[in-house]
Amino acid sequence: MKTIKSLFCLLAVLGFAASCSEKTEMTTYGGRADEAFFSKTGYSYTVSADMEDACSIDVLRATSVGAAQVAVTVEVEDAEVADAFTAPAAVEFADGEIGAPFKVSFDRSKLTVGKEYAVSIKLQSDTQLPYATETELVVLRDYTWKDYKTGVYSSHILPNFFGRAVVWRQTMQVTEENPQLYRLTGLYHNAGTSYSESGYNLNFTWDGGSTVEFPYPADKYGCVLAASGFSHPSYGMVYLYIDPSPEYSGYDAASKTFTFNCAGRVSAGMLIDWNNDTFTLAD
Repeated sequence: MKTIKSLFCLLAVLGFAASCSEKTEMTTYGGRADEAFFSKTGYSYTVSADMEDACSIDVLRATSVGAAQVAVTVEVEDAEVADAFTAPAAVEFADGEIGAPFKVSFDRSKLTVGKEYAVSIKLQSDTQLPYATETELVVLRDYTWKDYKTGVYSSHILPNFFGRAVVWRQTMQVTEENPQLYRLTGLYHNAGTSYSESGYNLNFTWDGGSTVEFPYPADKYGCVLAASGFSHPSYGMVYLYIDPSPEYSGYDAASKTFTFNCAGRVSAGMLIDWNNDTFTLAD
């Protein structure tokens, strides 16, 4: 897996131009009042202690002229918890509104902590626009996190962009439900650099020994991807492409240091070559 070479795909920007001897006329699409659609084909909602037991998704339509009602069907993938989810039978558009919220509510007491639940939402509407009338909402009931320890995190990826060492004070948390499940909260956002985004954590399990494991899907090389929270201005989110093999990643008790052997990846491919991110406990 260490022989993977850095690869970039330069995105070509395609354009078109039209000309005529006298003038160009454009035909606009008026649309129907009940021609509804979603802007995305997938949404996610993580339910933590301070979050509402409901997720609101904006439904758009082709025109804001006139009031309209569009029927909606909702189907929960896990039939055993289907009764935990409720939603209205239709989305209502008021005259003058181009969008309207559609709220899916649920009973968190019926959801297992740490498990994802997929909900399929379908608009009973046809559209000639290139948007989806179906989408999937994934609801995750989050663990109860509490601060465990603090330490110093050192990134090998950020120096490639800022030309200097980048280290910061980092909090490590543990869950009440599973004393071996930890996370580094905020990760690269805590570095205080430009182009960072909050809300991205590095989760892992650790039994106090030398072995660290990551709860992310592994690829054919055995490596996992975790969003860093640093969004490159040209390539988008940079992911830690981590090799979890014990000889590369783990914990050293003598130095109180976690080592995460990783490369930097973006959607176009490898961006930063292999090296180590480290997190050293301060207490």
